[in-house]
Amino acid sequence: MTPDPLPRICLLTDSYYPVVGGGEAHARLLCGEFSRRGIAVFVLTGHKVAASPAVESVDGIPVCRVPPAGFPRLGKYLMLVSSFWRLIRKRADYDVIYVCGIRTLGLIAVLASLLLRKRCVLRAESRGEVSGGFIWEKPDGRVNSLLKAVFVAPIALRNVVLKKADAFLSIASVIHEEYMACRVPADRIVTIPNGIDVARFTLAVPEARAVLRRKLGLPEGRLFAYTGKLNRGKGLEFMVRLWKDWAASQPDCKLLLIGSGAMQFLSCESELRGYVARNGMEASVIFAGSVSNVQDYLQASDFFVFPSESEALPLALLEALATGLPAVASDIGGCRDIITPGVSGLLAPPNDAAAWTACLDELIASPERAAAIARAGRERVAGVFSISAVAEQHLRLFREVSRE
Repeated sequence: MTPDPLPRICLLTDSYYPVVGGGEAHARLLCGEFSRRGIAVFVLTGHKVAASPAVESVDGIPVCRVPPAGFPRLGKYLMLVSSFWRLIRKRADYDVIYVCGIRTLGLIAVLASLLLRKRCVLRAESRGEVSGGFIWEKPDGRVNSLLKAVFVAPIALRNVVLKKADAFLSIASVIHEEYMACRVPADRIVTIPNGIDVARFTLAVPEARAVLRRKLGLPEGRLFAYTGKLNRGKGLEFMVRLWKDWAASQPDCKLLLIGSGAMQFLSCESELRGYVARNGMEASVIFAGSVSNVQDYLQASDFFVFPSESEALPLALLEALATGLPAVASDIGGCRDIITPGVSGLLAPPNDAAAWTACLDELIASPERAAAIARAGRERVAGVFSISAVAEQHLRLFREVSRE
């Protein structure tokens, strides 16, 4: 029996390399895995960084950036018309439109798929993309009633079109629950988690950790790392305030912030740096900036903290656990899908100083317990969240929708 031909994929996303972030990193990993499996794939994305070429090959994957260029905040809205036109022009090059981040691009992707008789798979990368909460909900859950009143009807109309997509991909339980609450047909919801390169994020033996610290210019003592964007909603303002008090009694503990707020509308990097400087915390809070070798910084660290206020399925946490770091993370939807509390990590409510202090104390009080938590965390990630397994699940989905 002749196997079904491999579907050709257009991955549509508002942001891609060289923009750095969890969604961008995951899309790039997926494209690499698709290519290795012989799937023809190209990326259609916004032109956020004006210096980037309009068309180039990244890791052997064609990347097409649509105008206008140099609008990091409004680009996802301004690119709608040019994306739709490019989907039409390149219609001979793909069979399936795979949308990563559907709050704006989902609408034009579904319309294009209906017009061109293509298949369309929608993937929400965060809470609120289908419900409309991305417009009227703050990261802490508060609702702007005026914005909701203005936009609830347009979102409902948009969703009538979105529900004509062939499949809705859920990366976490909170996304699945939102799909169901918005009456997405249950038979079109497929759960596939985010994945990471477990071969890249590996354990570091103590000797290698010491070498990495010297190479990276990191201090001695116990390093608590955070990786990700330095944005509002990530709980970092809370974290540095907590660190000011907690680290005063733990002088050998340092907080390592790996990432930046560059090109991000929600950046709080300048506020964080200002707070650290005003309070004389430069010795205990280290800003690594945006780096390409995140795995080296994680392997040089001892613990991981992830105080975010809202996440679907955070890649940063997966990478830290894969590296063998015992972690404290916010007790929110996406983190609960990864961590079994007290087994593969510790969970604390966002912005709860007492709970976070207790978790930090617990990690440093017993090295044996921290090591057991780290082992369980790595086993969990390696077994469920490898990018190879995730890509294979995507391929099965794309083949299935292409047969319909």
